[in-house]
Amino acid sequence: VPAEDFTIAVSLYFASDAVDRTKTRITLDGVDVSNDCILTEDVVLYNPKNFGRALNMGAHFLKVELRDTAGNVYHSRDFNFGLSTAAAIEEVKARFQAVGNGQLEFRNENLSSGSKTYLRGDFRTDATYSILNFGASAHVDNQEKPELQPQNRYLIYGETSFLRIQAGDAFPRFPSYIVSGKRVRGVSGSLMLGFLNVDASWGKTERLIEGIPAAKDTAYLRRDSLGNYVPYDTSAVSGRPPNSIQTTNNYTFNIFTPGTFNRSFLAVRPSFGNGDNYQLGFTYMKSKDDFGSIKYGTNPGENLVIGTDLLLAADDQKIKLETQASLSLVNTDISTGDLTEAEKDSLFGTGSTRNMVDLVQKLKLITVNENIFPSNPIDKLSGLAGEAAFSLNYFNNYLRVVGFHRGAAYKSFGNEFLQTDLQGILASDYIRLFSSRVLASVSYEQKQDNTASTKEVTTKYLNMNGSITINPGVNIPTFQIGYGQFGRKAGLDQRTRDALISRPDSSSVTSSADELTSRYLFASNYDFQAGMRHTASLSFSLADRKDNTYKKQNQQNMFVQTALTSYFSDMPLQTTLGILYSKNKNELQLFRTDNKDSVLSTAEFNYTILTAGAQYRMLDDQLRLIGLVSPAFGAISRVNVQVGADYVYKERHNFILQVDYIKNSGFADDMIASLIYRF
Repeated sequence: VPAEDFTIAVSLYFASDAVDRTKTRITLDGVDVSNDCILTEDVVLYNPKNFGRALNMGAHFLKVELRDTAGNVYHSRDFNFGLSTAAAIEEVKARFQAVGNGQLEFRNENLSSGSKTYLRGDFRTDATYSILNFGASAHVDNQEKPELQPQNRYLIYGETSFLRIQAGDAFPRFPSYIVSGKRVRGVSGSLMLGFLNVDASWGKTERLIEGIPAAKDTAYLRRDSLGNYVPYDTSAVSGRPPNSIQTTNNYTFNIFTPGTFNRSFLAVRPSFGNGDNYQLGFTYMKSKDDFGSIKYGTNPGENLVIGTDLLLAADDQKIKLETQASLSLVNTDISTGDLTEAEKDSLFGTGSTRNMVDLVQKLKLITVNENIFPSNPIDKLSGLAGEAAFSLNYFNNYLRVVGFHRGAAYKSFGNEFLQTDLQGILASDYIRLFSSRVLASVSYEQKQDNTASTKEVTTKYLNMNGSITINPGVNIPTFQIGYGQFGRKAGLDQRTRDALISRPDSSSVTSSADELTSRYLFASNYDFQAGMRHTASLSFSLADRKDNTYKKQNQQNMFVQTALTSYFSDMPLQTTLGILYSKNKNELQLFRTDNKDSVLSTAEFNYTILTAGAQYRMLDDQLRLIGLVSPAFGAISRVNVQVGADYVYKERHNFILQVDYIKNSGFADDMIASLIYRF
């Protein structure tokens, strides 16, 4: 560190309640400087310049010692650091420097359902030279097989203050409604000039996996209306299974298991503004299956998404508005190609939908045929998705309000886990009180589906959640209390009416969904001294679901867990004793067909798990031995025995061995063994 900027700051924010912060001792180069330190809440500060102490250039040694409320040593850490000049440090930074780390894992699972062995390796290296940062990473897995999507991962990157390039398996970042958590094997990069930025990613998100054809020359026939087996007629292609292929006989087809097409991916987002106070972005994403990449496949798809996003912020982003909106088109089967003019006349006629189809086809944005969805994404906002989030971060409050709409037909191949056909509002507030000794949170969410009014009934959701965490200080337990309500309601649909047609009280049934789940949470943690240091914990949760429909699918789940961890002062031993109890009850109204009364059926699933474990440290804390026994009783009957060792060799090498043996009741036993090496 530069000598002119040198100061010592020790954070005690996460220190145990057993620690007396005022008794913290700091030793610099063998000299106790604790009396010259400043303690401000949870931070200890020391600057030798304030006391006229000059430190030489070169190596120095620092020791931080924590003491408990009785004045005994609780924990200590030693640190080494070097002092130099800012100019010398900049000269060193301009040289080539590199660091690396990795992990190798062997894991064998010998389970009652079968045996499997995993061999995995993870490697990463990062380097700097002058203004350039660069590196590479890899994940190698013996589960890599041609019939699976890639399990191995490879990536190299290089970056400066304004440019970043990645080649290999990257997870590019774009507005979340368009791309989120999607692996792209190809090239991704960002140009960051502040006034103008460009993010881009090009590659493949799925690789080809060939389908599996049926046995050679085996023709599968269909039944006609009279039940007779007849061959498929080529004049009625739409009537035969899509996963079939024509044989040498023009009237029969072989069934196959569909494979996966190569899927290309391209996303580009130019933006304006550095993102501190302002940024406006525009995103184009195109993803398309390569129809010719495999022989045995069905329904090759194509997806187009365009969107915009805006960030406005002030006062160091304590006031922030974030918005995004996007429009999508999906073609669920591009195998037949684009429509002809006559086909467009037949399908769309004239009007706004036809005009939009013509424009999309003219610009060659996406394949246009009868499988495009939706044909008019603007209609009822079915192909649109967007949200606006406004946040304030003042006076120890973080308040956030989000409004969102996700159309029923919206789909992005870059984020296939986004729940669509949903709109609503979410408000939350996180509050810190009494120097963060009290933390409170509250949230309210109201949403509903049927955004395009295409469903028979609309399902509405109302969720409320709140919790408070209290950390009073030393020698006093911490507490957390929480409560939430999660409700769902839907009107009476035709399917429910049909199910009730023979019931005499069917006229009193007014909804197909009407439920409310109440959740209660209590947790506590306590560090205390009783001959030695102990940590006690307790957690309790209860979920109570009331179903007000005719099905009476009530449900109650209770979970209680407590544990005591003890740290022996006269030996390097740590023990843990715990108990877990889970009680679950499910109810269901069973209806009879003999005009007799219905019966409320109740099923319970209860179990208890005991845990006794220990850790023993040896060889100056380089070796840690672990043992645990955990029997389970009730609906789950088994005994889990775990043994392990964690060995650190010369600080940079770590070996971890763990073996789990599970003695099952009523079926074969399980054993899982793993060995991990980290460097």
